[in-house]
Amino acid sequence: MYRDVTETDCMKFEKLLAKHECTSATFIRQISNGEEDFSLNRTQLGDMKKFLVVMMYRSEDRRSQYFNRRFDFLTEISLKRHMDHNKFSSIQTVWFENLKWIIEAPVDDIVKEYQKAFIFRVKSESPAARLSPYRGPIHGSELEDFGYLMTQTIACIWQAEAGSEFILFEGCFGVWDGDTGIWFHNFFIISPRFAIVLVNELYLTERMKEKPRWTSLFGDSLHAFPETNYKKGPLPKDFDLETLFYHSTPDDVFKYKRIVVPKEDVYKVNGIFLDARRKFLTYKSTVSMYKSLRYHDKVKKHMFQDCLDYSVLRPGLPTVLPLGNSDATSGTTVLPPGNSGSNRRTSIILLIGKPVAGKSTILTQLGTKTSRGRSMGSTKDVYEE
Repeated sequence: MYRDVTETDCMKFEKLLAKHECTSATFIRQISNGEEDFSLNRTQLGDMKKFLVVMMYRSEDRRSQYFNRRFDFLTEISLKRHMDHNKFSSIQTVWFENLKWIIEAPVDDIVKEYQKAFIFRVKSESPAARLSPYRGPIHGSELEDFGYLMTQTIACIWQAEAGSEFILFEGCFGVWDGDTGIWFHNFFIISPRFAIVLVNELYLTERMKEKPRWTSLFGDSLHAFPETNYKKGPLPKDFDLETLFYHSTPDDVFKYKRIVVPKEDVYKVNGIFLDARRKFLTYKSTVSMYKSLRYHDKVKKHMFQDCLDYSVLRPGLPTVLPLGNSDATSGTTVLPPGNSGSNRRTSIILLIGKPVAGKSTILTQLGTKTSRGRSMGSTKDVYEE
């Protein structure tokens, strides 16, 4: 929960975010309940994408990047210019003001500002948003990320094949598959069975495949354009972007279908998460978790960057139990010490071994670097219930 003491209502931004959350929650409930017909109109789709973007940006990973000043030299310069333009006193303020702006601004205003920033960068012939002369209410690099996700992606619904599941962790909203600056898929895990995946439109329309160096870890079978019902009637057969723009209305309806994802691709998604060195993980099926770890170990040398070593965990997995629950397949949400179920940001933990004498051993630092990186031994903390 974020409070802004400069506002008359210090909870103003949480209340605004709650409105977007309602749209997303309804759609997610339709997906999870197995309903055959689940759809969004254009306005609702914009609200849902905005909510996903906000939840990605407000994560601990992104916040700590600002609070710990983890930026390269050019980004630091860009942030300093943005601070001078807006008279901000600290980089931490930039993060909070970015968050407030994206929550408060209408979707149409975000799109217009994104287009403005993009034009600034193109005219300056700058290869990167951080070098752009754009100055506005939000830092240019973040604005281009937000704008891309909201305007240049197609939402797909992935369902894990029976016998497999997506693992969850403290940053499972927005993790991507692709290269630096080129995203193919952004994953938003909503349950062990389902994920909302925002897919790059250029990838779907084959244009990215003209660049051989831009390759995704996933094939073409996991994508499906939604069925679109236009309020003004069907589009003409030979339409261009201008025709599409004037034909579109806020009341156009997009109907989605679930795409069943083969087990190997589910383990691949989990491998991306595992390679990101997360503090906490949780899962429902010990078998699926074990297979995900084995898959990561098998392919990491040629598929992933950090090649973390999780082999020390695998022998203990058959005895792993969720905290406070005797059924390893119950799927109960697990929260770390001090958290309550009222928090929007899901915090999650991976337990190693059985609870003993009122205590549960919690893995708080997953994975160790192999010879390709500096050694970092895993540590275990004990949480007293």
